[in-house]
Amino acid sequence: MSDWRFLYETLHDSVDVLWPWLAAHPELVEEVQELGRPDSHRTAPGQDALWRLYAVGRVLDLLIAEHPEVYPAFCAALGADRIDREAFHPFFHEVAEVRQAADPGEPPVIVEERWPGFMVGSLLLARAGVVVTAGERHLVAGVADRSALYWTHRRRDRPARDLSHGWGHNSQWRTGARRDYLVDDRFHYNVDGTERPAGRAEIEVVRHRCSTVTDLGDDLFPYDDHHVEPGILEP
Repeated sequence: MSDWRFLYETLHDSVDVLWPWLAAHPELVEEVQELGRPDSHRTAPGQDALWRLYAVGRVLDLLIAEHPEVYPAFCAALGADRIDREAFHPFFHEVAEVRQAADPGEPPVIVEERWPGFMVGSLLLARAGVVVTAGERHLVAGVADRSALYWTHRRRDRPARDLSHGWGHNSQWRTGARRDYLVDDRFHYNVDGTERPAGRAEIEVVRHRCSTVTDLGDDLFPYDDHHVEPGILEP
């Protein structure tokens, strides 16, 4: 059993294990930090490292859902920096709720943060969960905030899908993590993917990890798709 998996399964009983566990496993914390080093998006870290990073994501999903009070401190202990972008962007922000704007063309605007997001160097560790107002040409309430969320094991208020689902108790942990990077003002989504998305709708699934305007269903297979785009950033 991997140490990250042990932490995940122990957290169901008590959150008190977090800090002693971190102190006892500095090499695993260092591995996460190494994955955020400059140019890490250009290299494949190996299957075992991706399995361990996936397990980190499972721990984060659990903390967001059940222990939000310790989630920020845990991310900070991993060496992560809090995302402080005020302008909505799907690289940094997961849509937790859409409040539909009267103007169909109104772009998404963040009005509330449900949980913070974090980056380790250039590596996206976890997106911030946000409430947005948006016109229906951009995000549709009931779709962008309730459709299946891919590359995610668990969310409280919506279906989540990743490649571990449907596998056994042990086999599910042999799932590779998705890696996203911000490097030289370019967003690199799912860098270990080998295919280009077929069209605009598929690109939006890679960017948002879910459907945005029309619900495309919960049985997509976007896991091989990768995408790169310029990082036009507002504060």
